[in-house]
Amino acid sequence: MSPSDTIQSLQNRRIASKCPSCHQPLTTSIPACTNCWFIAGLPSDISYHELLGLPADTNPFAIDTAALKSNFRRAQQVCHPDSWASKGEGKQDLAHSLSSLVNNAYQRLLKPLARAEYILERNGHPMSEEDKLDDMIFISEVMEAREEIENADNPVLIQAIREENRGKISDIIDEIETLIEAKDWAAVKEATIRLKYLEGIERAAHAHEDAHS
Repeated sequence: MSPSDTIQSLQNRRIASKCPSCHQPLTTSIPACTNCWFIAGLPSDISYHELLGLPADTNPFAIDTAALKSNFRRAQQVCHPDSWASKGEGKQDLAHSLSSLVNNAYQRLLKPLARAEYILERNGHPMSEEDKLDDMIFISEVMEAREEIENADNPVLIQAIREENRGKISDIIDEIETLIEAKDWAAVKEATIRLKYLEGIERAAHAHEDAHS
């Protein structure tokens, strides 16, 4: 089988369990074999869950972050560009592309907000800067919390605001997980916008503590 046929075969199978060249087991979902130094690209539409060996059939939001981190480290080891520098023409460039893809996948799946935004995007409901909430009570509460943070001169008050806000973040993350499982995308988007606002409060509180420490 020619190299081009091998690569096409790999792409048709999406994720290979064995190296298409030497047939040794692959240790990750990345088509990079450090036994025979075969490396190939991946289909442009491959999901980040599939790339990092995470199940997404039941609920793509409910992931094992320990497994995510472990799979990420192993994937980066096999496609680190430095390891492919002397392995043949174009292989380091391909390794660099794969490494960047793996890193982006990890960043998008690690944090709940980025993960929810990615899942919405994959299902045809991308977030945009124009997305707004009609819940003026919620918006008022967010504005009040931001104002309290801005005017606070007591670290105890800042800590109290953060603790209350973290409880709200935990609740909305649970809600997003339930809504994604139900595939209620309009409600998922609304809940994700709420999470974005709450994350803004957390960042503001953290910044205030850093500035006054």
